[in-house]
Amino acid sequence: MRRRLWLGAATGAAVLLLAACGGEDLPDGMDGTVANDWGAFSEVVQFVPEAAVCHQGAYQPTAPAAEYAPVVCDETHLAETVHVGTFGGEAAELDAPPAPDSGEHRAAYRECDEQAADYLGDGFREGRLWLGVALPTAAGWEGGARWFRCELLEVESVYGDAVEREGSLAGTLEEDSALRLGCYQVAVDDGVVSELTPAACDETHQAEFVGVWRADGGGYPDPSDGDAEEQVYDGCREQVAAYVDVPNDGDLIYRTGTIADWMSEQDWAAGDRAFRCYLWLPDSELTSSLAGAGADALPVQTE
Repeated sequence: MRRRLWLGAATGAAVLLLAACGGEDLPDGMDGTVANDWGAFSEVVQFVPEAAVCHQGAYQPTAPAAEYAPVVCDETHLAETVHVGTFGGEAAELDAPPAPDSGEHRAAYRECDEQAADYLGDGFREGRLWLGVALPTAAGWEGGARWFRCELLEVESVYGDAVEREGSLAGTLEEDSALRLGCYQVAVDDGVVSELTPAACDETHQAEFVGVWRADGGGYPDPSDGDAEEQVYDGCREQVAAYVDVPNDGDLIYRTGTIADWMSEQDWAAGDRAFRCYLWLPDSELTSSLAGAGADALPVQTE
């Protein structure tokens, strides 16, 4: 604001000076006009964040440009930007950043999901990771910002708290990784699974991660709703059957139990539509993976 006032005062002084001269006897190089020889102002460049950088601060769904302070990923950090996308079309014409439960936000989440898989070497749900979308502030949007950041966080457990790490996540799921989901010992509290503790698959365990089932959409599948719950478990049983290589038929429920990791309603609204699935043999002490093991390794339990 001071610069604009100063320019106005300087221009006024120049007009007074020229008027006093009456346009006569002007010095060499002056023709009595003020505006025709000014250089063009440089174009204002809208701030856009970078990809493949990390952040020491906690993830925020709204990311003010004034607080943007990326670090190299070798430094201790909590979040990593794996992709920066752009809202286009009708989304770009909105008066404010897309709401977390909007179709535009879900579309951004899908793009982040796909880009994260390319960045990691596999889908982020195959590992102990969480994905979020960060948007410009309302003021930034009004000023023309149309970017969104795709943020990955390492978490202590699926849907658990973020943990500090050093080193980039790029390529970490291409091969075996400590981040990959595998086998688990299961704690049960009052008939409900209360904790999954990671265990080596050649050590005693009762559960194993088998894959991801994606819901078609619709409303949040509240786990207290029996029909919604059954739909999720039917989807996870498909993953169990494919993983172990057994028929997905009426006998499957007599071969193994199933565990599904449920996202929060907030994550669902933001665009997360995929459930992590596990086979579960509560009365067994498995000491090897059941991947591709077939029907003999997962027999029908008649008693």
